[in-house]
Amino acid sequence: MIIGQLIVYLLLMLFDEYFGQLLAMIVGAISLAVWAISHIVEWIEPSRVKRDYYQYMLSGWVGPALALALFILLRGGIGWMS
Repeated sequence: MIIGQLIVYLLLMLFDEYFGQLLAMIVGAISLAVWAISHIVEWIEPSRVKRDYYQYMLSGWVGPALALALFILLRGGIGWMS
């Protein structure tokens, strides 16, 4: 799942650098927030949520973060900000 996300985000960034990076940042931040809040709630009140949910949410923010880091490293910076 993470490899598929990497491919999609990197293709978006190649097609339109600004849109791809902005989308990866927004989706990654939202997924990270939902993942963190659900973990905190799980520590407070254990539920019967399957472990797969946390793995999906983890890949939801790790994929965009890896794609952003890889794209910025390969390009040598963020092109649309300069």
